[in-house]
Amino acid sequence: MQLTLKQYQTIRLIITFFLALSFANLLVLKNFFLPIILLAIAFLVLMYLRKSVKGVLADERDYQVAGRAALLAIQVCSWIGVVIMFALYALSDKNIFFQPIAMTLAFSVCVLMLLYSLIFKYLIRKR
Repeated sequence: MQLTLKQYQTIRLIITFFLALSFANLLVLKNFFLPIILLAIAFLVLMYLRKSVKGVLADERDYQVAGRAALLAIQVCSWIGVVIMFALYALSDKNIFFQPIAMTLAFSVCVLMLLYSLIFKYLIRKR
């Protein structure tokens, strides 16, 4: 089965819509396991369909722009996370629940930046 780029994008949009709809309904019903299974199935279906697309899905410029966008998104999220973390620490005297939230946020930002650094070094060596 050969798909055009437009057909693939339409199918991807439909799958995304139904996945979001399913997630919303399942989370309201407090079913947390089924969304993971649906996400994995959707990922596999989209990977299969991506291989059957005739034509170019992305070129080098797209990958370069995506790389710059990812780096900028990580930097902005890290800065926002750090600012919110310090604000929560400052307000932790008024509400004791702010300190664990701030700690979780701090560790999440650190893990994100460490993971980015490790993947970057791996990809540089692989090249």
